[in-house]
Amino acid sequence: MNKAGKIPRGTRAILFDAGGTLFRPFPSVGYYYSMVAAKHGCRVSEKDVEAAFRRVWSEHDGIGDLRSHSDEKIEKEFWRKIVTAVFKDFEGLRVFDPFFDELHDLFAEPRVWKLYPEVEEVLRSLKKKKFILGLVSNWDSRLFKLCEGLGIDSYFDFKVISAVFGAAKPNPKIFLEALKKANVPAADAVHVGDSLEDDIRGAHLAGIQGIWLDRSGRHGGLTQEHKEFVTVIRDLKELI
Repeated sequence: MNKAGKIPRGTRAILFDAGGTLFRPFPSVGYYYSMVAAKHGCRVSEKDVEAAFRRVWSEHDGIGDLRSHSDEKIEKEFWRKIVTAVFKDFEGLRVFDPFFDELHDLFAEPRVWKLYPEVEEVLRSLKKKKFILGLVSNWDSRLFKLCEGLGIDSYFDFKVISAVFGAAKPNPKIFLEALKKANVPAADAVHVGDSLEDDIRGAHLAGIQGIWLDRSGRHGGLTQEHKEFVTVIRDLKELI
């Protein structure tokens, strides 16, 4: 098997994070929240609602709060709490439920999301080199539909999604489940993601080499401890 780029020799399985690594909301979460809110009577700027979302998301530990095994009803209730908190200081919504239902359904649509430019080329190349490819993501069950709609589903041999599995990154359990599905030891796998805490630290706790995707040039602030076990890339093409 040919190896190249930043993938360590001996690697058999490559695990990927999803949001912020393979794709992102386009143009932004704030854009869609503002747009749908306006249809339901609430005028709020993209910037203000984006800031509110990021604050609430952080307070709830992102989707990490959805740690137990869930179903669509539980997932939707989780998002209802998030959106309720985001809009608690904004006025004008005529009726919350129709607004929330439209917003929730919208984010299940692939058209809201956009692949980073290099993603398909990289996944195609890695698949051709016979790597085992897995998706390890803090997400809900809508991720299955998104992967299909974005045209990347066929590249992955398996997916471990936090809300479906019942543990969220950085809990090493979700990475150990991925190793089980890949049928490889930790030493033969790497995990690629954009979060130092969820992706790199989580993988490290499971004994997996982490590759930090730093699209915005934050790696200059890495501590010496991080530098000892983190490989940094600025673009997924560096993998190939």
